[in-house]
Amino acid sequence: MKVVVIQIRCPYCGRWITLSHEIIRQPKGYGAHYAHKIKKLSRTHIVILSILYFYGNKGKTPLPKRKISYLLHKKGIKISGNEVSARLSELHGLGFVKFEKSRIKLLDEERQKYRYVKIPHWYLTDRGLRKVLELKKEGLI
Repeated sequence: MKVVVIQIRCPYCGRWITLSHEIIRQPKGYGAHYAHKIKKLSRTHIVILSILYFYGNKGKTPLPKRKISYLLHKKGIKISGNEVSARLSELHGLGFVKFEKSRIKLLDEERQKYRYVKIPHWYLTDRGLRKVLELKKEGLI
């Protein structure tokens, strides 16, 4: 969150007024702007962290949102793709997960043709890995 100080001159009396204004909107890719207000992780947050830990080779192998959504449905948690995106954004804002956007996919091995895949692939950060191990110790995972 960024605080900007603005000085405005009154068009009627000519006095200067100083205002401080909080800019809530962060640039794209920084996670949910309200993530710092989250005090306790929801069940969905915990399951997403566990999916990234167990299916993502202890957080080292990135998983696309579609795979995470599929694994949530497989575990019996029926949520929309938008909700999965929102929870991932909140976890990103908390610093538990990160994403990488471009990966190279080999299309034709013989001709050595490659293509960039721009689907975000999510993985655990060191902080997220510590949180998963803490949740595991508490018996929540």
